[in-house]
Amino acid sequence: MKIDKIGLLGFFLILLGLFVYVTSPLDQVVMMITWPLLSGSSEGKAVLLMAAMGSFLLLNSLINTWGVLTPIKEKITNYSPDGKKFFKWTLIIIILTCVVGVLIEFYIRLKYGVSPLTIFVSTNPTSTSTSPMHTHVFKSVFGHLADSMGGLVPEHVHTGGSLYPDVIPWAYFILITLPLACITGLFSLDERKPVQKVLIAFALTIAIIGMVDGGLYSQPLVFGLGLLILIYFVRTPFQFRQLAIPIAVMGLIVLSGVGLELAGNNSSYREITVINQFEPVDLSDYNVLSTQKEGNRTVIRMDTSVSDKQTLESLFVTYQGRADGFFMTWDFFSYF
Repeated sequence: MKIDKIGLLGFFLILLGLFVYVTSPLDQVVMMITWPLLSGSSEGKAVLLMAAMGSFLLLNSLINTWGVLTPIKEKITNYSPDGKKFFKWTLIIIILTCVVGVLIEFYIRLKYGVSPLTIFVSTNPTSTSTSPMHTHVFKSVFGHLADSMGGLVPEHVHTGGSLYPDVIPWAYFILITLPLACITGLFSLDERKPVQKVLIAFALTIAIIGMVDGGLYSQPLVFGLGLLILIYFVRTPFQFRQLAIPIAVMGLIVLSGVGLELAGNNSSYREITVINQFEPVDLSDYNVLSTQKEGNRTVIRMDTSVSDKQTLESLFVTYQGRADGFFMTWDFFSYF
């Protein structure tokens, strides 16, 4: 069995990912490098980036060089000689999954009777946030599985598993689309130049990470999907009109994201809707404007003198283990 240069690069990336996973010397360096791409980068995301990208490259090499896999190679080539059909299916699967993720976010809020444009925090047993603008609904499925196994994920890596009861069964959709995106993405590498293979594997990995953790409007998804769409539509010889569809698609995603951010903005006051609070909490450190009890919900209004980020981090501690969760409106301009 021979492995070409692309396969060797993939094997090296997998080994590097494993090294980062089991040791700590490179953690900070790797996170600093991957931060601009992964946004909120953690050791877990960095390991996934290297391991997944390496796996795509290594498996592609094996398909092309290992005689046992020749039947698979022939079927791939017969269906799509240049890999473009698989590439198209990959783009469709990623976009569809992200749209479903946003719909699940809206479903959660519809279930509790709150505004669809709010941040939801599950606080029992630990605090995990999610919103249509940065969703963790699919991440929570894998987080729940990792938490159930115990010891699989380092304690300092947040899994988001506490969201799991609020997103099933709909979030199981990712168990179908993630393997499909990986398979079609792998097959789309076929019959391409080495540089193109590396670039596609990189963009595909970033996009899939965003698809699972962050969703449609997350930085990894926008970057990875944008690069994939560019690769799909740009051909040699290059013409500027080839950029029309990539710009239109990514422009639509970015503009719709900004539109939703502004539509959900509330700079006048911050409204917190607490669900099923079962232990008392001390709100003396917050500038509370009003409190109203509505069945199993408590609606609290605060001023917006403190940023959303600071307020969320404080509320994580205040309500963790004392309520099932809470919803919070956002002040879009507090992030500037």
